[in-house]
Amino acid sequence: MQSMLMHTKMELRLFFREIIGLFFVFVMPAACFYFFGKMFEAQQSDVSQYLSRYIPGMIGIVLFTSGFFIIGLQAVIDRERGVYKRLKGTPLHPAVIVQAILTKGLFAVFAGTLEIIIIARLAFHASLVINVAQFVMALLLSAGAFFAIGFVVASIAKKFQSAMAIGFVALYPMMFLSGATIPLESLPSSLQNVAALIPLKYAVHLLQNGWSGQLFTSSSLVDVIVLSVIVGLGIVISRKYFRWDIV
Repeated sequence: MQSMLMHTKMELRLFFREIIGLFFVFVMPAACFYFFGKMFEAQQSDVSQYLSRYIPGMIGIVLFTSGFFIIGLQAVIDRERGVYKRLKGTPLHPAVIVQAILTKGLFAVFAGTLEIIIIARLAFHASLVINVAQFVMALLLSAGAFFAIGFVVASIAKKFQSAMAIGFVALYPMMFLSGATIPLESLPSSLQNVAALIPLKYAVHLLQNGWSGQLFTSSSLVDVIVLSVIVGLGIVISRKYFRWDIV
């Protein structure tokens, strides 16, 4: 237990030293949230209903950036630096390392979520009518899916540049074809069909249902199945291909 706490503290300290991760979790989603919020706010007849969809959507962006840049990219960076190689020479069990990485990811998700909610309250005067229990459940499942994707990225990418390239290629479809920034119904039908292939679409919809207290309805079923499959596949792929050392 002591070693678990110490390694978790170390991961959290490293988290605050990585400018790339901090930018993509705290700066970029917050800036996008404010920009798109102001842009679409004037076009909505019912602002409160719009924000009840838009706030969970932007929290979905935080999930994506946490999974890709805090979990996936950081694991590649630490492997390149030889962090994991040095840890292999200690009695520390790999499960403790994974637990610390996941804890760091959850910290990033909840801190980023809190930031979006504070901006919503201060900048948009949102009333924040939220079903907390259902939203947290949706958030945890969605986070698990993107953490799994992050580990898959770290399993595929051997170098920092490769991981960054994967993250940037995925960034724009995740942002603009998931319903997180632009409502899906406003997109052309061809792009709506493409959106069905975007994992964040299912996380955003599940978060919206959790926010409004509709998590346990039939409309959440597909989202739960897709995200659960991503978690399962991510675990299988990571267990087989993730390496603690550069090969």
